[in-house]
Amino acid sequence: MPEFGDLLLPVQDPRPHERRGHRGALGALKRRNANNVGVIQRIPGVRGAQAYLYQSAQGLAVVDPGYTGSFRAVLRFLAAQRLDPKDLEWVILTHHHIDHAGTALALCEATGARLAVHRDDAPYLRAARPRERMTFWGMADWLPTRLAGYVVTCAGCETRLLEHGETIAGLTVVHGPGHTPGSIGLWSAAESALFTGDILNNERGLRMPPWSVNHSHRKARLAPHRLGGLRYERAYFGHGPAIIEGADRRIDAFLRRQRPQGGVVPVADRRP
Repeated sequence: MPEFGDLLLPVQDPRPHERRGHRGALGALKRRNANNVGVIQRIPGVRGAQAYLYQSAQGLAVVDPGYTGSFRAVLRFLAAQRLDPKDLEWVILTHHHIDHAGTALALCEATGARLAVHRDDAPYLRAARPRERMTFWGMADWLPTRLAGYVVTCAGCETRLLEHGETIAGLTVVHGPGHTPGSIGLWSAAESALFTGDILNNERGLRMPPWSVNHSHRKARLAPHRLGGLRYERAYFGHGPAIIEGADRRIDAFLRRQRPQGGVVPVADRRP
């Protein structure tokens, strides 16, 4: 297991009931969710990307808690839902960019939740982070370094390094590198739902992330095709409104209109 300084502390993944037990609102939720029926809610008041609360029988998770300082909005939302912040099991990042991950470590510290991020994005969340590759209108040399000052390392955060195809809190990881090396989507077969992160967005219609903020634009154009073949009724985006009916058909139709540059995604690599 690689070492990632004072941020990433790889740990075994005990079952939630072994670590914290069935208590309070989360225990009641798990009893209600005997059939693995979950609840997905957008968290209001979060700056940056869209943040989501995902409740399932496998645990309570926040996906992409947003820009630096937004953890307070997450805590207010948990309180409004009558959920104990200490019942939050996971803070899951679809990728390391500050509009998605800026407040993740503060939220972990405030709640005791564990951080989950794909292995290839994990190094970008530590102080001695690699140099970011962004085309960002010629500012690649200095902009990510300045942004890195807003991402604080956290010695007390337990972190899980995710891989393509594994499951966390009832969500299956779909690795779609390009926007960042470790960009992921999160798919729930039971909930018929997909979190796209920034692999796709839905601002002014379905679209891929702009070339100016991609680690590798060629790979970013291929990444959405890894979602092909998955079945889901609803899609939740990092940017733009959710699609709550027929999402897989709409996204598949969008992907058919795109012409991947630089190669074809092998069918075997598309499904987790």
